[in-house]
Parts: sequence; structure tokens; C-alpha cells
Amino acid sequence: MKKYTAVVLFSGGQDSTTCLHYAIKQHGAANLLALSIAYNQRHAIEMEASAQIAEVAGVDRVKHSLDVMGQVGDSALVNAGEVIHADGRDDKDGKLPTSWVPGRNMMFLGLASMVAVKHKARIVYAGVCQEDYSGYPDCRQEFVEAMQVAATLAMPTSLGPIEIKTPLMNLNKKQTVELADRLGSDCWLALGHSVTCYEGQRPGCGVCPACELRAKGFKEAGMIDPATL
Repeated sequence: MKKYTAVVLFSGGQDSTTCLHYAIKQHGAANLLALSIAYNQRHAIEMEASAQIAEVAGVDRVKHSLDVMGQVGDSALVNAGEVIHADGRDDKDGKLPTSWVPGRNMMFLGLASMVAVKHKARIVYAGVCQEDYSGYPDCRQEFVEAMQVAATLAMPTSLGPIEIKTPLMNLNKKQTVELADRLGSDCWLALGHSVTCYEGQRPGCGVCPACELRAKGFKEAGMIDPATL
């Protein structure tokens, strides 16, 4: 069984692509395992993008399935027949966005911790961000800290504590774009292959909440999104 230093949750989107290249700078591509999770999301293009970006980056990638989330997730991201609204809908508590998948990051970080232990790693990277988290409760720092404690308690003590690193946590989208620029041309080119759009388009549809947020970040940073070139 190959050993790695860290496991990176990798969807193939803007944030996870930036997070992956941040981890490459910290540990080297050969020491990372990218974990892509199929959870009955609306569009297969996300998985295709993650495979392409990881291959170009020289990072090993594994794909696992959490299809059960499509049955219990109650979200527009796992129900193609539901319209995505940034301001939620009346029957969602607190008018959370319809794109929110209940428990997704809890499941993702738990699975990532399992994969990390399998490969003798104790670091998990996730591209979550509470500054632009659209009201998602499972993108908050408090949640990540709680999951870090839970994962450590759930795993063998011989491995040591599980560390969940979230380099984008306190960045807005403008700052995330600026970070990607500082990470160099490899990261910037990878962003051109990333898929953020809720409609599964690359370049994005330009009107869904994810596209609007992404466009806002590049505009405020004064840079052109490489996915549009």
C-alpha cells in the first residue's frame, strides 16, 4: 500500500483546484492523494475535470462513491429536477440555498480521514471557505475543528492526530483568485479546466449562484478567468 503525506478532497472546482495546488507547494505532488467523491451530483463533468486536473498535476487520484447522498441529501445538487436558488426555499430551515447538501462535508471529511489512515497519512486538505460559504453550515471553522477532533478520536492512536487543513477558510473569492495567481502558472492553467457552474458548463452558464460568485472574484482581483479563454 503506497504511503502519502496528505489526502486532498478534490471535486475539480475552483476552490478544490486551488487547494490542491497549495498542497502541492507544501508537500510535493508525489506525496499527495487526490480524493474525488461521486455523490450522485448533477453533472459527470465535475468528475471528468478532477481526473484531468489531477493527471496534469502529477497527483495520484482515487474515486469513491457516496451515492446514498442522492437519496437522503434533499438538495438541488443531487436532484436535477430542482431549481437552484441562492436564497433558499420556504421549506428549508433558515432559507438555506437549495444547493446545500445536508451533511455533505461531514461525510466527505469522514471518508477522507478513512482514506488517509489507509495510506498512513494524517493530513486532510479541504477547500472549504466560510467567507463565501453561501450560508452552508458545514463550511464553518467551528465545524471543521469539530470534525478534526472526531476523526482523531475515531482513528488509531498510533497514527497521531488527524489534521484537517483549510487554506481557503478565511479568504473571499477575490483573495482565492489572488492565491491561485501566487501559486503559479500550473495552478492558473488548472483553473481553466475547473468546473464551478451548477449547470455543469465550462465555461460556466454565467447566471447560477456559483458562476456569479466566481465571476465576482476574478473581476475584483482584476484578472481574467482562464476557463473563459
